[in-house]
Amino acid sequence: MRKILVLLLFKLYFCDQIEADMIEIFIIKNYRSYRDRTELSFVASNKEGGKKKDLPPVWFKEINGKRILRLLLCVGLNGTGKSKMFSALNYLRMIATSKPQKPSDKPEYRPFLLDSYSSTIPTELTLVYYIGDTCFNYNIKVPSECIEEEELKLVQSRSSRIFHRYHNKELDKVVISFGNACDLTKADQHDLEVNTLANASVLSTFGALNLDSQLLSKNFDYFENHISMVHKSDKSLADKLQTGNIDRDRALKKLLLRLLDDVGTNICDYVIEDASLNISELKANGAPDIVIKAMMEQYPSGIITHKNLRFIHSTKEGRSGLDFELESLGTRNIIRLLVVLYDVILGEKSTCIDEIEYGIHTKALAFILKMYLTIAENCQLIVATHDLSLLNADFLRRDAVRLFEKDEYGSTNVRRRDYLHNTISFYKTYEKEVSPHIDELMRKIEMFLEYKNDINKD
Repeated sequence: MRKILVLLLFKLYFCDQIEADMIEIFIIKNYRSYRDRTELSFVASNKEGGKKKDLPPVWFKEINGKRILRLLLCVGLNGTGKSKMFSALNYLRMIATSKPQKPSDKPEYRPFLLDSYSSTIPTELTLVYYIGDTCFNYNIKVPSECIEEEELKLVQSRSSRIFHRYHNKELDKVVISFGNACDLTKADQHDLEVNTLANASVLSTFGALNLDSQLLSKNFDYFENHISMVHKSDKSLADKLQTGNIDRDRALKKLLLRLLDDVGTNICDYVIEDASLNISELKANGAPDIVIKAMMEQYPSGIITHKNLRFIHSTKEGRSGLDFELESLGTRNIIRLLVVLYDVILGEKSTCIDEIEYGIHTKALAFILKMYLTIAENCQLIVATHDLSLLNADFLRRDAVRLFEKDEYGSTNVRRRDYLHNTISFYKTYEKEVSPHIDELMRKIEMFLEYKNDINKD
C-alpha cells in the first residue's frame, strides 16, 4: 500500500503512538469584544467521563496526565463573540509567523471600544499548547504602536524561559533576554535581537532568518502549519480533491463517497474535468471592457482554464451527473466540511470553523462530528454553531460546550456547565438561560403590533 494509505491506516488504528500538537488553553484580554481576561480551556473535566463511558468516540487526548479535548462546541446568540474568539487566535498566529514589510508598519490593534480605558492599554494574548508531549506558553502584549512584550516559555514541572522581549521606550529599541532553555548560539541570539523590529515578533523574525534552533523551529512551524481557520475564500473544492498526489486523492475519494452515502445522499462518484473558456466569447456576450482587461492580464493567452467538478448520482433511472454548483446548499457544505476534516486529521491541526451547521441537517452534522471524534486523535476542532439541537446529541460531553454571552458592559464572557448532572437536559437548561427576555416577548402579540405601528407611522 502506498504512503498516504499507510499513513491514514496508521492514524486510524495506531494513533496513540503519534505525537500530538494541541492547544491546552487560549487566553484573551482587550481584543475586540473581549474586555476582561477570558479563558478558553481544552482541559476535560474530571466530572465527566471519569469512567471512560464516553468511548467511543474518544473525546480527549491524554498528554502528560492531562486530558485535552479534541472538540469544543461554541454556542451563543449573534454578536456574543464566537467569531471574535477565532479572530483572536488567527491574529496571534499572524503575529507569530508574519514579518511586516516595513519598519513603519504598525501592528494591528483592535482593543475593546465600549469604554474609555481599554483603548489605552495593550491587547494581551496567551496560548498554552503541546508540541508532542512538550508544553509551551507563548504570550504577547500589543498596543497601538509596536509589540510591547513577547515571551516564549517551556512548561515543565517548572517553567523555563526560552526568550523574553520588551520594547525599551527610552532607547526606542527591542531588547531580548534569552533563558537557559534557549538553544540558540550567542552569535545567533545577537543576530535575532538586532534584526527584530519593534513591530515584528521574535518568532516571525526567526522564521525569516537562517538560524539554527530546534526549539524555535518547532514553535514557528506549530503556528504556521498546525493552527488554521476555515475561510469561505479558500481555493476551489476541485483543487482540494485533485491535488496531484494520487494516493492522497484516492484515499480522500474513498472516504468522501462512503460518508456521502451514509448521510443519505445518492452520490456515488465524482469526476473532475479540465475546462476552458475563450475570453473573446465573454466580449462577444457583452462583458464590460474593464472585465475583459482584467481577464487578459490574468490569462494573457486569452483562454481561461479551470477545473469542472461534477458529482454522479445513482437513482432508479440510472446514473446522471450534476455540476457542483447545482447541488443543494447542504450537500455542497457537507462535501466542503468532509474535505476540511480530512485535511485537519492528516495535518494534525487545531482548526476553527464558524457556523459549521450552515445548510447541513442536524443529524448529518452530528454524524460527521461523531465520525471525526472516532477517527481523529491528534487534532482539534473549535466550532461555532447556532444549531442548538446538537446539545441533545447522545455522544456530547458537556465539558466540551462553551457558552458565549455579553455582560452589561458589552464584554464577552465564556462559561462552562460541567457541574450539571447528566440527568438534566443540557439543551433545555441552555435554552432557558439564553435571552429569556426574547422568549417573554415572543408570548406578547402586542410587541409585534408595535413594530407594525412603527412602520405605519413612517
